[in-house]
Amino acid sequence: MEQRNIIEWSEHSEYTELTIPSGEIWMSESELVDLFGVFIPKLRNTIQTLYKEELVKPYEAERTIKQERRLYLTVYNMEVVMLLAFRLNSYQARAVRRELMERISRDRKPFEVVMTAVKGGKGN
Repeated sequence: MEQRNIIEWSEHSEYTELTIPSGEIWMSESELVDLFGVFIPKLRNTIQTLYKEELVKPYEAERTIKQERRLYLTVYNMEVVMLLAFRLNSYQARAVRRELMERISRDRKPFEVVMTAVKGGKGN
């Protein structure tokens, strides 16, 4: 059985906290349902929409891992988790979005964006 990192809600006596471990994230449907507080059909439809709109490719975003007793589990990578956080509309999805945005902005290192335009076409 393979060890995986997952994002989850940790229940404490006074509060609930979102735990995002470092390292590579791979999550199953049931873990994503728990994370985002949605039903499986909504989750599956949203993942299929991501594939249909070609925001992510299934061969890059999912893999099948072997569990105990010859059972297999499909898991999704962090890219899918992030896309789902911005596609789903639930209290938990909004909390995940806020946490992801906070962690991204926490670094606050300046960066540059360089764009290159190439002139092309007929007659040039």
